[in-house]
Amino acid sequence: MKRLNIPNLIFLVLGFIGIADTIIVRVFVQNMDLGVLLPSVIGVFFIILYLRPLWDKYYIKLNNVIKRIIYWGFLVFLIIFIIVEGCIILGGVYKPRPEQQPEYVVVLGAGILGNGMPTLSLANRLERCIEYAAEHPDTKIIVSGGQGRTEPMTEAEAMARYLVDRGVEPERIILEDRSTSTMENFKYTREIIGEVDEIAFITNNFHIFRSGMLAKRNGFKAYGYGAPTPGIVLVNSYLREFFALIKSLLLDY
Repeated sequence: MKRLNIPNLIFLVLGFIGIADTIIVRVFVQNMDLGVLLPSVIGVFFIILYLRPLWDKYYIKLNNVIKRIIYWGFLVFLIIFIIVEGCIILGGVYKPRPEQQPEYVVVLGAGILGNGMPTLSLANRLERCIEYAAEHPDTKIIVSGGQGRTEPMTEAEAMARYLVDRGVEPERIILEDRSTSTMENFKYTREIIGEVDEIAFITNNFHIFRSGMLAKRNGFKAYGYGAPTPGIVLVNSYLREFFALIKSLLLDY
């Protein structure tokens, strides 16, 4: 009998887990975005590793320079991935707090469903906002989010309705209904509140590090308050945020 190849078996199991994650999460989310797709892409990569006996003979024939490029390219990517994901995770854990509460708190949009209700991630942000509003009754609330292609209204309007339905005074709520990205959340908020320097913002934990960076680029000293990320999209959200952070580092100015 051939000895069981445990590493190979692990690759196969991880591959099917990644593909299954995409299939399951797709049932619970509105759109097939990068976060939904990434686990299956990684799963396919592990299955390719599992099938190495089929293609290894072709790899061996490659020029040594090409082999080194593949090896070092993958190693550099892996190191960058670990560092960036570490920043994302720690950004949601270590959050400085202001000595005096800012005049405004910004709730960042995260998509709404076809019936106008918030997605799971956005609902968690709004519930965190309700807690924050009760703790700081003088703070004005800016709900920030425009209208996506499949959304029946702006995210700002849906967020305002959710908060008002749960007892938040409508006169405290300001709508920023043009933004389509995190960068624009803060850009258009800046246009609304003018020269205010300090703000608080509410988003999911995985999103705090990048949001704080983009708030700073818009001239804010911003303090992030994290909401839980729904378990069904937890892995997907952190994977997607890696690429979103790289994009923001390079392009969001």
